[in-house]
Amino acid sequence: VLPAQPATQEQQAAGELVEHLRLISGAVLPVVAADAIPAGLTPVFLGTAADAALDAAARAAGDNPSSFALRVTPARIDIRGLSDEGTLFGVYELLEQLGVRWYAPGDLGRVLPAAPTAAVAAQETVQAPSMELRLLQPWQSATTGWIARQRLGGKRRSTGGHGIPPYTGAAGKRVFREHPEYFALIGGTRQLRQICASNPGAAELTAQTLRKNHAPTTEKFYVGMGPNDGGGYCECPDCQALDGGVFDPFADRIAHTGRYIAFYNRVLDLLEKDYPNLHIVWYVYASHMMPPPEAIKPNPRIVGAFAPINMDRLRGMDNPMSPDRHTLRWLIEAWSALKPNELYYRGYYNNLACVQFPKTQIDRVRTEIPALHSLGVNVMRVECIGGGFMWDTDPLTLYVAARLMWNTQTDVDALLGEFYRLFYGPAEAPMRNYFEQLEAAVRDTPWCTGSSYAYFPMFMDHPRRDELRGLLEQAAALAAAPGAAPVYGERVAWLRQGYERMDLFLDMILARNRFDFKQAHDKLQAYIALSESLSSVYIEGEGRWGMRKGGGVISYLNRFYRLPVESGHARTVDMGRLVAPLADEWLFLIDPAEIGEIGGWHRPGELGGGWQPMKTSSRSWSDQGLHYYKGIAWYRQKVAVPETFKGRPVYLWFGGVDELASVWVNGQYLGTNREPVGGLPGVPGTFRPFDLDASGAIVPGGENWVVVRVVNKAMNEVGTGGIVAPVMFWTPNDPAWKPE
Repeated sequence: VLPAQPATQEQQAAGELVEHLRLISGAVLPVVAADAIPAGLTPVFLGTAADAALDAAARAAGDNPSSFALRVTPARIDIRGLSDEGTLFGVYELLEQLGVRWYAPGDLGRVLPAAPTAAVAAQETVQAPSMELRLLQPWQSATTGWIARQRLGGKRRSTGGHGIPPYTGAAGKRVFREHPEYFALIGGTRQLRQICASNPGAAELTAQTLRKNHAPTTEKFYVGMGPNDGGGYCECPDCQALDGGVFDPFADRIAHTGRYIAFYNRVLDLLEKDYPNLHIVWYVYASHMMPPPEAIKPNPRIVGAFAPINMDRLRGMDNPMSPDRHTLRWLIEAWSALKPNELYYRGYYNNLACVQFPKTQIDRVRTEIPALHSLGVNVMRVECIGGGFMWDTDPLTLYVAARLMWNTQTDVDALLGEFYRLFYGPAEAPMRNYFEQLEAAVRDTPWCTGSSYAYFPMFMDHPRRDELRGLLEQAAALAAAPGAAPVYGERVAWLRQGYERMDLFLDMILARNRFDFKQAHDKLQAYIALSESLSSVYIEGEGRWGMRKGGGVISYLNRFYRLPVESGHARTVDMGRLVAPLADEWLFLIDPAEIGEIGGWHRPGELGGGWQPMKTSSRSWSDQGLHYYKGIAWYRQKVAVPETFKGRPVYLWFGGVDELASVWVNGQYLGTNREPVGGLPGVPGTFRPFDLDASGAIVPGGENWVVVRVVNKAMNEVGTGGIVAPVMFWTPNDPAWKPE
C-alpha cells in the first residue's frame, strides 16, 4: 500500500518488495492506494501510507533520513522511514529477514530462499545507522541496485574536494589576470597551481564567492574545498611561516596544514554573521595531513576528511604488521583532540595503482570501522577503484564494510559463515579456506608496497599460491557435483578468473626477472586477452557483467609493468640478444648526506663503507626496510661481459627506476633516465625502460662495475624506490641501431 502521491524511493521500495516476493514464492502482490486494499489480504503499508505514530519511535533513535521503523502484526505490516530512503531500507530489512541476500550486484550476487510461503515474525523494529553518511566511491548515492540494498546513503553533504573557489578553471584564470598575488609564489613567480593562502585578499574573495553562491542562513550546511591535487604550493615567507615547521615524515617535507587552516579560519570569520553554521570540509591528505602547529587553532566548523593516500591501503589500524595504519590512528586522535564538530573518513578499499588481484580486507574493516566510529568519525566515503569494483577478486570487503557502516556492532563471524554457506553451497569448505588464506596473506605479511608490488612477497614465490589454486579446483569439483545448483559453479568460476589473472601476472614477472622475455611476453599477451574477456565489473545500466575500458586491470599494467616486458622482448628476441644479465641483488648504500659523488662512490672496484645486499626486481624498498626513506641511494654490481662481444655495440638497459638514475660503468659516466617521457610524477622516465650506450665503457672478457645513483624524493608509489625492474647488457642485431 502506497500513499496517493508516492515519492521515488517509496515506489522503488514497493517494486523491490513485489519483485523479491515473486522470486521467493511465485506470488505477485498488487500495489494499491490506501482506499483500494483487496479484501482478505494482509496489507503492507509503505512510507507515508504507514502508521504515522511510528515516526516517534524512529526519531527516538536519531534524525538520520535512513532510519526506519518496521512493525509486523497479524493484521498488517507497516514500514515507515524518516524519509523515502528510510522506507526503502526498511523494505530491505524485511526481505533480509525472509532470507534474501545481496552479496554482489546482479543475479549472480543475489541469494534467494525457495519457499511457497513467506513468513515473518511479529515485531516492532527500529533501526538507525551508525554512520550518518555512507558512500562507496565511485558510486555517490543510494539508488537502484546493490548500493541501495546495502543501505548506503544517509544525510547528504559535501565530503570534501580539490580546489578553492574561485581559483580553479576559467574563473581562476580571470582572477589570476587581475590578482596574481592571490596565487602561489613558485621559484619567484606567481603561478596558477595553488593559492597564496596567507594573502588576506585571497580569503576575502573566497568569502565573497560563497556569499554569491549561497543565501544567508542559520541552517547547517557544508562546502567542500581544498588545495588542488598535486604539488605547486606557495613558497612565500608568509605561507611558510604559517606552516610552523611541522614535518610530515610520509611526504618527507614540511606539512602545509597550517596555512590552509589559517585560510579557512579567516573565511569562516568573515562569514560568521550570515552563515553561523557553515562547515568547510577538506581532505586531510598528502602534504596537509599532519595537524596544524599549536599556534593555529582550527575553527570547530572545519571538518577534516581523512584520505591517507600516502599510507598502507590494505591493512587496518590495529594490525601490528602496519606501522602506517598505527600512525593513521594517531593522526585521527590528534585531530579529534582539536575538538572539531565532525570528522570524516575518505579512505581506500583498494591498493590504488594495483591491477586488482585477489584479496580481502575483512580484518581491516571489522576493526577499523568500529574504531573510526569510536574516534568520532560520523561520515565514511571510501574510494574503491576507478571504472568499477573488481568483484571477481574481492566479493567480500565491500559487503562487510557496508554492513559495519550501517551497524558497527555487526557480528562479522556470523556474517562470514552465512556468506560461505549461502553463496557457495556444496563448495562452502574450500571457499572458506580460500578466503581465509587470502585474508592471512594480506593481514600477516610484514611489508606493504603500493601498486601490485604488494603481491610479490605475498604470492609470487610463496607456497600459498599453489594452495589457493588447489582450493579453487576443489571448490569447482564440489560445485559441479550431481544435484548442485549451477549458480554455485558460476560463482566459483567467477573467482577463478580473478585468480587466473594474478597467476598470469606473477608468471610474467618471474619470467621477466630471469630474463626470459619470450615467456614473459607470452604471459603478458595471455593476461591482456583474459582481461578483455573478464566479467569482473557489474555494468548496472546494462544489467550485465563485463569490463569497462580504461579500468585499472589494463591501465595500471601499462603504467608499471607492460613496457619493461615489451622493451625487453624487443631487445632480446625481436632485434637483438642478451649479452649479460645483472643479478637481482646489488650492493646498496643510502646517501642521506649526499656525499656519494665527492666520495667517489661511482669508482670501479671494491669499496668500503658498509654496503649491504639489496634486491631490485623481486622486492621493493618497503619489503627491505626502506618504506619511509626518501633521498639518494647507490647501487653497485660487478658483471662479466663475454669477450665474444668485443667490437659490437653494447647497451645497458634498465627496465625501470624510481625515480632519477645516474649511471656509471667502470667509472665512466653514461647518462641518466631523464630523457624518456611519460613517467610517473617526479621526473620524466620514472618506472620506464631506458638504454644507455656502454660500448666504450665495458671491458669484454673482463670484470665490469656498474654503479647507479638514484634520487627518490617524490612519492611515486607507497614504498617503492630505486631500481624496480631487471637490468642487462644487450646488443642490437643492427650495429647502426640507436635509441629513439
